[in-house]
Formats: sequence, C-alpha cells, structure tokens
Amino acid sequence: MSGAPEDNTTTDGWSGLPPGGRPVRIALIGISGYGRIYLQLVRELRERGVIRLVAAVIINQQEEAANVAELRAAGCAIHADYEEMLRQHTGQIDLCLIPTGIQWHARMSVAALRAGMNVLVEKPLAGSLADVRAIREAEHASGRFAAVGFQDLYTPGTRWLKRQLLTGAIGKVQSIRVLGLWPRPAAYYARNNWTGRLQVGGVAVFDSPVSNAFAHFANLALYFAGRGREDVAPTCEVEAELFRAHAIESFDTAVIRAKAGDDVAIWLGFTHACRETENPEIQIQGSSGRAVWRYENSCTITPVSGPEESHPLPEAIDTRRVMLSQVLWHLRDPNAAICTTAMAESHTSLVEAVHAGTTVQTIPPERIEWFTPAGGSSPIPAVHGLEAAMRAAEKQGRLLREIGFPARS
Repeated sequence: MSGAPEDNTTTDGWSGLPPGGRPVRIALIGISGYGRIYLQLVRELRERGVIRLVAAVIINQQEEAANVAELRAAGCAIHADYEEMLRQHTGQIDLCLIPTGIQWHARMSVAALRAGMNVLVEKPLAGSLADVRAIREAEHASGRFAAVGFQDLYTPGTRWLKRQLLTGAIGKVQSIRVLGLWPRPAAYYARNNWTGRLQVGGVAVFDSPVSNAFAHFANLALYFAGRGREDVAPTCEVEAELFRAHAIESFDTAVIRAKAGDDVAIWLGFTHACRETENPEIQIQGSSGRAVWRYENSCTITPVSGPEESHPLPEAIDTRRVMLSQVLWHLRDPNAAICTTAMAESHTSLVEAVHAGTTVQTIPPERIEWFTPAGGSSPIPAVHGLEAAMRAAEKQGRLLREIGFPARS
C-alpha cells in the first residue's frame, strides 16, 4: 500500500498516519504566528509516539517563555538562529518544518536540504520563480524532498475529484472559476513585517490574497486544470485587475483571468476589502457536466447523464493533519502523494505574471466604508458594491471593468 491519500487517509486527520516504527526526528523553525498551528500538530504527533521534536528555532524566546520551558523539558533543543540549528543538527533530522514568512521560504528550505533534511515548507513555495528554482535545484543535489503546505491538495476528496476529471466524468474541462470573500481588518496587515509587502530585504514576497489567504484555491484551480494526476497546469494569457483599499504596497482585491492546461478558462476573484464573508467554491464546468469543490464542506460531480456523487472535505485543522500524515508517509514511501515543488511552481508563476503585467490601483477613500464588527478591535474596509460586482463578474467570467464596475470615481 503506497500511503497515497486515496488509499490510506480519511477526513479525520490522524487516522492515516503510517504504522509504528522509529519516531521521525523533527525540527521546527518558528512557533509564533502560523507556527502555532504547526506546534499544535507536532505536540499531537509527539503524544502518539510518531515523532520526536529534536530542535526548534525560536527567535522571540522571552515572549514564548512558557513554550520554551515546555519544549526543553521534553528534550527539545532550542535555538535562536536557524543556521545555528542546521549546523548543529546536520544529518540528524528527518523532516524540517518551515512555517515562516514568505521571504524566508527559499533560503531556509535550501539550507535545510543541504543539511540533509527533508522539508515541509508553507505555501507559497517562494515569492519568485528564481527562488522556486533554487529550491528545486537543492532538492536534486541533496537527494531529499521538499513538500509544500498547499494542504487542501493532500485530502482524499480533492484527489478523488481530480481522478474523476481525468477519467472524463464531466467531459472535457472547459472552465474553472473561484470566488472568495474574506474581510480582513487593518491589524491583519500589521501583524508582521511582510504581510501586504512586495519585497522584504530585497527578497521577493508579493504577498496578496492570491499568494496567501486564497493561495490554496488558486493552486487547486490549476491542479484541476492539469492533464495528469500530479500535474498542476501552467497559465498563459493572464489578465488581471488589482486594487487596494488597505494602506499596503501590494493588493487586497483581485480579479484574474487566464488560460491553463488544455485551453481551460480560469477565473479567480478574491478580496479582503468587503463586508460579507463567502468561503471559496471552485466551480468546474465540463462539456458534459459540472463539479464543485466547497471549502471545508464537500466536492461534488454532477454529470449531464448519471447520478450525482459527492465526497466530504475535512475542516481546516484535519486538513493539516492529513497533510502532515502524508508527508510522514512520503518519508517511507516515495509513491505517497504530496504537493511537490514542481506542483507548486505554477502558482508562483501565476503570481509573478499578475504582478509583472498589472498596476495596483488604489481605491478612492470615498468608495470605502470602514467598519468594526461586533467583538472586533480593528476596522475593516468595505468597498461599495464590490461583493455584488465580483459575483456578477464570476458568473460571466469577466473582469470588473467589463461589467461597468468603477475602481475610481
């Protein structure tokens, strides 16, 4: 049995863990911010005897004093610098977890691979294609692998849907559309030194909804457009509209239209500058049916003739458990499915093309209403009429300007 999600993993996360053996030796770079989620997963695996946390890099040890004490008591070496950790543990770590800022993904992944460690690095793989290729070259030279944290791609329901598309369950895939509305407050862009930035310290970041919060769904759209089971389609003919309501360098709202794979029409619409919340749905239209992938819900195939069929999708935390289970399987069996660096490259290519070909437009203040939701402490910008305009554009596969939605007054 290969350990591939469709064979071994179910939607309840840890049920797909590989059978017992020597605990996998783990290093974790960062335990704050998104790293807290990885720390939780590592603790759960440690309690099950599946892994041993050998080393952790914590640069803010005073702020994380309680966690530092707990980890040290459990036998984990604490380091203030990732390069020091890699030097001291070269050849002694099976898997290095890298849930850090985008500007660190390439340099940390390359260094960990050169230190003889396999890697699980958060999405996006890197901020530029040059950095992606540096990681891939380090993989090849080291004989190790780097898995990418596009977590939804690991789930059995997602893999089932891909197989159905490849077997022609809805005919030839013609179009894929994704719409997502997730309001984000001003504090979202103040939580670190890279959110909303184009570069940090000369390293490409290109943070945006397309490369960060909604990156999973942009990548899935390209995955479903791919011609093979492990193919993520490249894009061409990329057109985009990019806007910002927040005071950031990058954009918080985008509508993107492109071609992918076998002439599949891609439409992506994402925003953080809205009042309403709408979780992403991936709408796939084929020549003889349609399919829908619904975030944390289900994926459904509806042929023109034949019965409808659905598979469940797990909640976010179980999706992450499935992902880490699969990476642990891949340590034992190279045939166990992961999101490879090759599969993540198309996403970075799309992000690079969007930024290279489109100027970010600042939305005039008079078109924005700032509001603070009940229980919130930081205001959110809502662009007047944006939600309705994006829904209309999604239905027609058009850009906002093509349906008469003004970005400027």
